[in-house]
Amino acid sequence: MIRESTLQFIRDTLAGLKQPVRVMLFTSELNCEQCPDAVATAKAIKAASPKISLEIFDFTMDRDKTEEFGVKRVPTFVVQPSGGKAISFAGTLEGVSLMLLLDAVKSASEVQPWFPDSIRDTLARVNNGVTIKVLLENDCSLCRPVAETAVGLGVMSRLIKTEVIVADEYPELLAKHKIKILPYTIFGTNLHLEGHVTESEFLEKIFQAEGQRADGLDKNCAV
Repeated sequence: MIRESTLQFIRDTLAGLKQPVRVMLFTSELNCEQCPDAVATAKAIKAASPKISLEIFDFTMDRDKTEEFGVKRVPTFVVQPSGGKAISFAGTLEGVSLMLLLDAVKSASEVQPWFPDSIRDTLARVNNGVTIKVLLENDCSLCRPVAETAVGLGVMSRLIKTEVIVADEYPELLAKHKIKILPYTIFGTNLHLEGHVTESEFLEKIFQAEGQRADGLDKNCAV
């Protein structure tokens, strides 16, 4: 059951959306205790604005959609901005992660730049697809700015795929990467940063992850 205060927060945040936004939720009837709550959250988001198009897919049965959007975990919300790559949010969304999802929906609807021109110009030099994963906790205020940067980059670029993951719900990820400090950011397959990450560090790691040398790129403009 979603608290009334949370429902009101969703309604207030999504009031007045300007353009239609596609929101998807991937769930499973097997081994997913969080999925019913995710469905309730999805329906609350849909009810908050007529501009939101909600689609709910089964992780196994809708394999074509699962593969199209690269979904690896359930429950996972996916927001598809018109000018950027789909942004994913895995786990129970509340606190920080819920705010990030709603921010992504608003940004996708308003079609406004997330960052200034200097960062967009630098980001335009990315030539190959790069995945960014940010693992966080829902009550971690220090996690929000890091995840916001990752989400913003995904909103702005079709070559950046961002996934925000509620870490404690996926212990296999914590074990695999030996994570002890959150937020924890993974660029591509093997570049990692713990704790706070500046925008300039994000850009540098993106170029490294896609195989470019960061030398000569105007990465410092992001500071």
